[in-house]
Amino acid sequence: MRKAYEELLSARLPLPGMAACALRLADGTLTHRCFTRWLSPMQVQQAFAELALSFEAVHQQRPTALRTVWLFEHLRVALCLRPDSACLALFLENRPDLPLMEIHALLDEFADLARPGPAGFN
Repeated sequence: MRKAYEELLSARLPLPGMAACALRLADGTLTHRCFTRWLSPMQVQQAFAELALSFEAVHQQRPTALRTVWLFEHLRVALCLRPDSACLALFLENRPDLPLMEIHALLDEFADLARPGPAGFN
């Protein structure tokens, strides 16, 4: 699955207005990319850890929630949680001209990536 995630993100990122992204794989491995100087890798890691933990707590109470958007003064963070616990966060500038259709399409594509089959059949 790592390869499928990497191919998806490499093909689609960065989108206009995207400051960073973070991906947690089902095994807990975290990767991230920063596309601006005003958001450091450490800030991305810390924010992702806290927001993903909060989102998982909400998800446990309402299992149909697969996506959420956290809105801050200068930043919005869109998170998508897969059933296998992989999670993608898109850190976006809070501006009116964001390519929302592309952002939603990327999150949908991430959510719909094929689940791995039995060993050797990925």
